[in-house]
Amino acid sequence: MLLLLRYALILFPAVSTAYMLPLEQSGQLAFYTLVLLAVAEISRTWLPGRAQNLAAAAEMLFVTWLSLQTEGMMFACHYSTLTAYMLKERSGLRWFLLALQAMLLNVSLNAHPDMELKLTANLLLATGALLLYGWAETGDRKRELEQVYDELRSKAYELDAARRRLVEYAGKVEQLAQTEERTRISHEIHDDLGHKLIRLKMMLEAIIRISPGQPEKGMEMTRIVRDQLTEAMETLRRTVRRMKPPAEEGQSFSLKRLIEDFAADPQVQIRCEIAGMPRPLYPSLEIVLYRNAQEAVTNALRHGQATEVLIEMSFEESNVSMTVSNNGTLPDSAAMGRGLGLSGMEERTRLVGGELRIHTDDRFAITTLVPTPGAQ
Repeated sequence: MLLLLRYALILFPAVSTAYMLPLEQSGQLAFYTLVLLAVAEISRTWLPGRAQNLAAAAEMLFVTWLSLQTEGMMFACHYSTLTAYMLKERSGLRWFLLALQAMLLNVSLNAHPDMELKLTANLLLATGALLLYGWAETGDRKRELEQVYDELRSKAYELDAARRRLVEYAGKVEQLAQTEERTRISHEIHDDLGHKLIRLKMMLEAIIRISPGQPEKGMEMTRIVRDQLTEAMETLRRTVRRMKPPAEEGQSFSLKRLIEDFAADPQVQIRCEIAGMPRPLYPSLEIVLYRNAQEAVTNALRHGQATEVLIEMSFEESNVSMTVSNNGTLPDSAAMGRGLGLSGMEERTRLVGGELRIHTDDRFAITTLVPTPGAQ
């Protein structure tokens, strides 16, 4: 539509002027009109943006010259040029071109003495410029709104995709949490109930051996087994309920308690030696040391047939080490594969930034070294 208006604003003034000219000048006017149409079309289809502005300025000069050469309405072709740059140029250059065109329009009107015509022509130029400016701004706002809408739609798609990923991630996290909880319960059962059951089995075997000759000792050990079975049942309840042990049971991770439990077996002698200045440890470190000592003692009795176990604690400035050694049979390299026991010890130690070491010199020993950065 705008293209038709541009060409119409060239043809109508040319046709109107042709009626006012002698016949011999009409052919010359037709040629100039075709040149003007060709310039407009070449500028629209072939020239880049900045070159179109130069072509518009050249078109203004040509229209001004043509208006001075012929009497009539050829000055109205300026309005056609107005549509060429007012909609395309977005910088301040369009106002410069508008001022240039206003000046050239008045030059074109010098051949017309009618002041009302000059005033009307200038008002039409100003009105047309304002209308085209408003049209251009409206088009810009429309394109910006369309761009914003496209961006919002793209963001909506991204948010929807992110929501789906979050749902999938939440499902994976839930599965991972369930897996970690099963692993925790597995280690809890192995570390606590497993050790208690092994210890109770060994005590029952000892009761069977000593009851015929020492019935009173056998009865005493039977009561100990009963008490420890009660404790194992309570531990099982806590594990199933996934509850944290009460505060009054905080001493359940004491090495003293561990030694007392194993000392009930007369076939085993357990000693504990402490070097350095003992100090309170974080609960997480106490649990790691307790569990590793429990695992090491149980392995010594179960696999090494040990009768003597030594627990050595060493408190240093930045770390605490615990070595559990025994006089049992030294395992071969194949038997030291990382089963549930040793892998659990290593996992617990790594979680607190520590290190697990195994020694097989004259005695089998396992050393747990944990850092204590919070020690004063």
